[in-house]
Amino acid sequence: MKLRKKVIIALTLVTSLLTSCGTLHNMGKSSQQNEKVEALLQPQKSITDFTAKTTITVDYDQEKYTFKGRLRMRRNEVVQLSITALGVVEVALIEFTPDAAYILDRVNKRYTKLAYSTGLLNTVGVNFSTIQALFWNRLFIPGKDEAKLKPENFKVSSIKSQECIVPQWQGLLKCYFYTDVEHERLQQTQLVFNNTTITWHYDMFSSADTAVYPTVYDISASTEEDGAAVHMALSNVNLTDKTWSAGTNLERYKQVEVQSLLSILKLLK
Repeated sequence: MKLRKKVIIALTLVTSLLTSCGTLHNMGKSSQQNEKVEALLQPQKSITDFTAKTTITVDYDQEKYTFKGRLRMRRNEVVQLSITALGVVEVALIEFTPDAAYILDRVNKRYTKLAYSTGLLNTVGVNFSTIQALFWNRLFIPGKDEAKLKPENFKVSSIKSQECIVPQWQGLLKCYFYTDVEHERLQQTQLVFNNTTITWHYDMFSSADTAVYPTVYDISASTEEDGAAVHMALSNVNLTDKTWSAGTNLERYKQVEVQSLLSILKLLK
């Protein structure tokens, strides 16, 4: 498998950024259901900043690749996922902002920009609200602003010990959200586009004050011909660190095509 294809699949898994619930039966818009959906839509007010060390394992084509890095999130401003060499030097950064996604080569001061308003991201409705919801473990509807979503935009059905929540209207990118009935936590988000299925499974929930958050993301992608998986484990979680910048200054960086950034992976071997 060519390096370029492996990298594209790995970045797709990390940045994306899906099986169905079966036959769904609308159980009505009871106040109890609305409350459950509302809780999974709205951010936990006690968390506005989130930082953690990460260990990322990519499993593809019977080979495994492990990277160290850091996840930094500031609600409604940025999601940053960095990759380090030898666990010390930051060599690459994936940064999601409200207007676009960026991939940065820290060593050679280069970057590429992926605007949500063009290409495949625009076609399927992936925007910052979508990306933020995936990393923050929340409900979303592709292309819709998080602040405008309401409980009545979703319908709920029961599946054994889980409940499946889906948007009342499904676009090209179809979404299915599975929750734990007992704890009412979002355990899994599945996205389906054509013959591609991407699944985000959340595990090892931790808590601080009234906030609950997952410390493990298991992300898998599959097509009719291929598949890959990413395991992201979080440690040293900090919910109060505001010392880091919410956006990267690109004045000293040169914009290039994404293919030109692949050489940075040589530093990660």
